[in-house]
Amino acid sequence: MKRLLLLLVPAALFAGQARYARLGEFEGKVDVQLRAGDPWSAAERNLPLVESAWLRTGVSSRLEIELDDGGAWRLGPESQVEISDYSRLSTGQRLTVLSLDRGVAYFTGEPGGTDTLKLVVPGAQVTLLRGARVRLQVDATVSRISVIEGVVRLSCPAAEIDVREGQTVRVEPANAARFRLDREVPAMDLDRWNEDRDMVLATSSSGSHVAQRYGVVDLDGTGVWVQTEQGAVWKPKVAEGWAPFQNGRWRWYDALGYTWVSDEAWGWIPYHHGRWTRRGELGWVWVPAVSPVFKPGDVYWLYNAKLAGWGPLAPGEDWLPSAAPEQFLNVNTTYANFQQDARAIDPAGFKDRPKEPLGVAVLALALPSPAFPASRLEATRPMLRVGATRIHTSIPGTTFSESNSDTSEVPPPAPPSMPPAVVTDPASDAPMVSPGPPPDQGPPGPPMQVIYPVPVYTGIVVLNPPEHPDYSRRNPNSQGGKGTPSSTAPVPTPKPTPTGGATVGATEPVSRPPIHTPPGRPGRPGIPSKPGPEPPVQTTISTTPVPSVPSPLPRVISPGQRRETPPSLERPSPVAIPMRRELPGVSKPEAKPESKPESKPAAKPESKPDSKPDTAQVKKQ
Repeated sequence: MKRLLLLLVPAALFAGQARYARLGEFEGKVDVQLRAGDPWSAAERNLPLVESAWLRTGVSSRLEIELDDGGAWRLGPESQVEISDYSRLSTGQRLTVLSLDRGVAYFTGEPGGTDTLKLVVPGAQVTLLRGARVRLQVDATVSRISVIEGVVRLSCPAAEIDVREGQTVRVEPANAARFRLDREVPAMDLDRWNEDRDMVLATSSSGSHVAQRYGVVDLDGTGVWVQTEQGAVWKPKVAEGWAPFQNGRWRWYDALGYTWVSDEAWGWIPYHHGRWTRRGELGWVWVPAVSPVFKPGDVYWLYNAKLAGWGPLAPGEDWLPSAAPEQFLNVNTTYANFQQDARAIDPAGFKDRPKEPLGVAVLALALPSPAFPASRLEATRPMLRVGATRIHTSIPGTTFSESNSDTSEVPPPAPPSMPPAVVTDPASDAPMVSPGPPPDQGPPGPPMQVIYPVPVYTGIVVLNPPEHPDYSRRNPNSQGGKGTPSSTAPVPTPKPTPTGGATVGATEPVSRPPIHTPPGRPGRPGIPSKPGPEPPVQTTISTTPVPSVPSPLPRVISPGQRRETPPSLERPSPVAIPMRRELPGVSKPEAKPESKPESKPAAKPESKPDSKPDTAQVKKQ
């Protein structure tokens, strides 16, 4: 089931509105195979043709296929073609690839906008970039492409050139390296029939009333256009008592359901694009649809186990089975025999018309679907000589697989099977069994591709965190200038309080031990500075700096425990200290008037501070 869903993903991404071609007029024996697994059946006019349909003609037969873009694909006697690609992308682009496997075929058409239109024969293909008329011939050994009008792009293994009007290209599929370009188009008997059909399709007068471009010419001579309050409507030339959806049959299509195939020559557009209504003396008229969506046939249904009936819905009617349709009358309803799982419903020959249809059947939006034939799941077709010519769309950079692994990785080779063991002495009681020679490992395979994931940073990474600023207050009377030694008294060490604050009191003088700092700026370790004299350590009295208090971590309080009031984190105000207080046991040094202090701030000294105290002053004490 998982594999089936993976196969349906590309179709869901690229699929647009389905396209259906019309099987137009034909003569002689023509067979159709809509899909692999279906039997060949006789052709029916107005039969919807789907992608991958095969068609073939017999002796003295001919066939015309009309495309929804206005193109015509015609076959001569003893020919076989395939509608290889006939799809519409979700962007609206139409892809059309028509393949001729054998025989003679003509094509007249023009791609619109961004559409892609290709014709394929064994050994070559042509792409229509603008309107052109082309004749294709395929026999046992040679393929010929003749341009009757316009210019096409030829692509084959030997060349890729433009083939212009009046030129013929000859390609041999068995010898792909050669091709021949002739500057003439040899005449054939079927050329006149192709010319006549092109002229008929180009001179339709009904094209101005409808938005569709195929099946329009059949409305010209089989009906008239009448102007009403609903706009231009078309009235067919039929006998009295006629009603729509009577002459024909319903055929099952997997994407549409039961689809009407009319026996009337004009029965293409009126049954698939628009609705029917009865207007007084005019009788039944067809109201064209504005939407280009292909419909199987807008009708109401009623059925039972053996009976099925249907009738046309009115224009603009949004009908539900809970109420009777607007145009529901027994005279407007067509009946046929019905069996479960029937893939065709034909009203021909039905005679037991019920007098009270609602008494024996129920209204429904659609009939029950027939069972899907299991044989179609494994049905295959023989390969055509042109090969597989369907266009495969893809999204750049996207693959559909069961895992997220990289599909470009080379899988490791499977380990080879060990050779059988060799019995060296089968006659002894304990035969010696030894493995055979080691298997040949073969040439080394390609190296494995290893992908290392790239780390993704989702936060901010701090490479050089800032240092803590210096909040200490400097003594303005200190002489720590450049090149001038300081000669003030040593600093008494205050005793810190348990709360972390700063107190001031008279204590015994304590000399500072020598401090050795690495070369660099004071307070900025690791940063080199200019060399200079080494001044003594400053001994001025200053307030004790307040240590920074880290933010406390959240504390978990167990049930019943009393919540404590956290200590105050406010910074204590400093207490003024006498600046010239004489400490006991310390002599006042002599002033040196010749040394003039500089007023530069001590936060940016360029010289290296000396950590050694003045020992001469201590000895005098």
